[in-house]
Amino acid sequence: MSNITQTNISFARFIKFIIPSILSMVFISFYSAVDGFFLAHYVSSNALASINIVLPYLNFVWGISVMLATGSSALVGIKIGEGDLTEANRSFTLALLFTIALSFVVMLLSLLNLDSIVQYMGATSILFADAKLYLIMLALSAPILTAKLFLEYYIRLDGSPMVSLFTSFVGLILNIVFNYYTVVILKTGVFGSALATVAAVTLSLVCCVIYFMYYSKILTFAKTTWHGGFIKHSLTNGSSEMLTEISSGIVAVIFNLTVVAYAGENGIAAIAIVINIFYFLISIYLGIATGAQPLISCNYGAQNTQMLAKILRYSKLCIAISSMLVFAVALYNGAAIIKWYVGDNAAVLRIATDGFKLFSLCFLFLGANVFISGLYTSIGNGLVSAIISAARSLVFVCIALFILPKLMGLKGIWLAIPLAEACTLIMSVVFYKRFVKDYL
Repeated sequence: MSNITQTNISFARFIKFIIPSILSMVFISFYSAVDGFFLAHYVSSNALASINIVLPYLNFVWGISVMLATGSSALVGIKIGEGDLTEANRSFTLALLFTIALSFVVMLLSLLNLDSIVQYMGATSILFADAKLYLIMLALSAPILTAKLFLEYYIRLDGSPMVSLFTSFVGLILNIVFNYYTVVILKTGVFGSALATVAAVTLSLVCCVIYFMYYSKILTFAKTTWHGGFIKHSLTNGSSEMLTEISSGIVAVIFNLTVVAYAGENGIAAIAIVINIFYFLISIYLGIATGAQPLISCNYGAQNTQMLAKILRYSKLCIAISSMLVFAVALYNGAAIIKWYVGDNAAVLRIATDGFKLFSLCFLFLGANVFISGLYTSIGNGLVSAIISAARSLVFVCIALFILPKLMGLKGIWLAIPLAEACTLIMSVVFYKRFVKDYL
């Protein structure tokens, strides 16, 4: 705890603290990308398109975990900063149990409405069967997925970002190995790819549980009782992250429905590739935000404004540098990444490459929006965080997708995200200045 609230942190120590979080988020972003890579190369582009159809469901499942993990961990971090470790452990355990229970409810409701969900997400008759099969596997694994992501957030809060990195890395490597075995060797297609991911995530979850049972530094599983106020505050505080995930899923559905009118199944496959690359690159910004969150929450709880000022200064520098680097990589190496991903499918390659050149503009604005939204979550102000998240991931995107394609055709679809992020940046800057004025 003293390492998190010390005042003499240097930029080098800050970087050392957040790098494991960045890498962890990168590894997590690769999970669905691994499935897509093996299906695109060893099955068909339609198999890739079919799993992209139901990936919005994964956004929803992740969203439940992220909402409770970020919302509750910020509050628990504040308790740690205040020195109330008993209450911190009780709250941590309660949040975990509530997350698992909620994910079981989602699983049951999903299994009872499979056909409706797949149809709503826009699956064509060609993609329906594989999309439904992939959705079944996602639904059955919902409790495992949510618990794994939840515990990785708390491992970072516990002061062990390298352990969180290790669990994510183990999951990624196992996912690659299992996908190779099930898709390439056994030739089980979409089912095998989904099974590989579930198995990898399960073993990663086991590592997380072992950590809290035997190796944790501050937090541990404890006897707890129902605390409705804490759960409510956790839900509202993490609502922006949930909103981001749900909005991403909604927008993905709208993207699929819009692009199929311009480019058919090849357009959906192209969207799948670009979205997977997007998740990989945005994970860098998410890593900075989640890496800084324990530092912000604990020092906010300890009323250590000197440390807060340093963290904000270091974070802004990291966001600025990463924004320029990510944009450069996306702009100048996007075509090579897409070709590696999709192989020799000329039609899909052309659509994705042309679109990504326009889409990559979003990386200039995205980092600041993600960090400022996460900043307000870290101090327990979920309302402002939710406003920023709703603007960037839903409201402005839907408006842009409604207007731009009518004016510019397929190019308008690719420019929707950059325009939404640029508009949100204005709002984010205003809220950031307000934060500095109110708290520093």
